[in-house]
Amino acid sequence: ELKEKGLLSIKCLAIFHSKVLLCRLREVSRAVTKEVTNLRSEVSYSAIVTLGELFVTFKQDMDSKVDEAARALLQMVWNPPEFIQKAASQTLGIMVENVTPSRALTALMDSRVEYVH
Repeated sequence: ELKEKGLLSIKCLAIFHSKVLLCRLREVSRAVTKEVTNLRSEVSYSAIVTLGELFVTFKQDMDSKVDEAARALLQMVWNPPEFIQKAASQTLGIMVENVTPSRALTALMDSRVEYVH
């Protein structure tokens, strides 16, 4: 529950006070991405949704975080439950729409190659 509250706080900061997060975006996005693969589905879902909000809010400032995020999200697209799969798929779409197209493509291709091997 504490992690969920923390993720909600990050999401709210991204929406309403993005400048607060911008100076620590690397650390924040890394912490959120780490929780995407949390075994507790509620925490994982919250992290996936929060990561999507980071992509919407910070757009190309998230370019350098795309590789790690894509790996985590692709992993969750194939893992049940279904609501996690849908959220991960939606966040991947949000990522692609908001970062530099070449960065998104490279991250997805690299993650796919790693996932297959």
